Amino acid sequence: MSRIRRAFFMATLEQYLALLISLVTLSSMARLLTPAEIGLGVIGLGIGTIVFSLREFASPDFLIKRDQVDTEDVRTSFTVLLMLTAGLSLLLYLGRGWLAEFYHDGSLAYFLDLIIIAALVETLSLPTIALLRRDMAFGSLARIRTMGSILASLTTIGFAFSGFGHMSFAFGLLGGALTTTLLAFAARPVASVFRPSISSLREALHFGSYMGATSVLNKIYETLPQLLLGRIMTTTSVGIFNRANAVCGLPDRVFLSAVFSVAFPILAEQVRQGEDLRRSYLRAISYITVVYWPSQILLALLAYPVVHIILGGNWSEAPPIVAILCLASTFWFPVILTYPLLIALGENREAFVSNCIARIVSAVVLCSASLWGLTALALSQFITLPFQMVVSLHFVRKHVQFEWKDLLEAIRPSAIVTASAMLGPVAVIAAHGFALDISPLAGFLAGLLAIAGWLTALIRTRHPFLTEVERIWQAALPYLPWRKANISKATPAE
Repeated sequence: MSRIRRAFFMATLEQYLALLISLVTLSSMARLLTPAEIGLGVIGLGIGTIVFSLREFASPDFLIKRDQVDTEDVRTSFTVLLMLTAGLSLLLYLGRGWLAEFYHDGSLAYFLDLIIIAALVETLSLPTIALLRRDMAFGSLARIRTMGSILASLTTIGFAFSGFGHMSFAFGLLGGALTTTLLAFAARPVASVFRPSISSLREALHFGSYMGATSVLNKIYETLPQLLLGRIMTTTSVGIFNRANAVCGLPDRVFLSAVFSVAFPILAEQVRQGEDLRRSYLRAISYITVVYWPSQILLALLAYPVVHIILGGNWSEAPPIVAILCLASTFWFPVILTYPLLIALGENREAFVSNCIARIVSAVVLCSASLWGLTALALSQFITLPFQMVVSLHFVRKHVQFEWKDLLEAIRPSAIVTASAMLGPVAVIAAHGFALDISPLAGFLAGLLAIAGWLTALIRTRHPFLTEVERIWQAALPYLPWRKANISKATPAE
């Protein structure tokens, strides 16, 4: 279990560093570019995301699932992945002119040229990244990805400052891909990986068939509504929705991304060792909800000061969208674990079917809502996310035996902690006449009261997550300034 905790710690550290870098980039770009320019960048990145998500049909993650991995497996993964990426790059290159005309922006063709180069470069690193994940080498992964994120951020901000507008995002993506690939090869410098082979082709395609379909569905679900907005409305609307979604996703980045990064390798190992997944799953749900629910609801209440601090004063239309998206996101809590759990159990088909049902229905709802504007698109999340929650729980219960009352018992303490944490912020808002547009100082006070209420309720309910808080506190105690001072005073002088 200590190995799992170390893995989770490194993955969490990586996510916090990535979050810090993302915040700097988000804040800087919101001040350097207009919403319309950001909207154009989002459209270009969205097109590239959908096209190159098809690479998951040759996903190197099959290397994580296999009990034993040899050089031929890795070479097969790289060969198939490179061939598929090259084919997708050719198709996107041939279609980039039509896409530029479709969105009435000639520079989109040059934007997509850079996206193609970045995708080809990134492909060289993907098998190595999968092997590092298999070995739970999250320390090396953290260093590689963090440096890639830093270079991508610096490149994006630098080009934006130099007046390249939305093209800055494409240059940043290319800079990050180059850095990640070079560092990945330095971590595992095995040149034989790049020799062509198809000896494990059947295994790779069998795993990738469901992984690829799932990835495509996810990317279409995430990007298609914004691409439709760019065609139906203005690029400014795309920029506002994307930045609002980015702010809403901060708790996800803080708490859930680390869970997803390590969930598949850890669950795969637990399956191989025959451990009790029911207990692990319910504990994970309890841990997720006790931090995710309060953070999302708090962000909804403080949407105005948070948007003002992060994005600046030119994004006045974003706070209401942020608040709506945050409240709807509280239904997301079980979805994050469903896919890695089913894949770890070898239920690739079930993982695909569950994701297919949830994503297709949700995508139809979101795309339909986008026809009515930003607010309707945001409100439609109150339909799509609860639906995805129900689908996820249905498929998990087919393989992990637990009753509905067990789930309610697991999340009940989290609901109590969440309600307690919100008492302080609600009091601050009430003191301002129940207006959400409060000052950053009042928002800071509300945040402190929320933390105090959260800790108090965590202790009073004896929530299982309290053990993790105590462990973190004990680990941090020796490094606190006053603790160091006391230790120094207690040490006899020589």
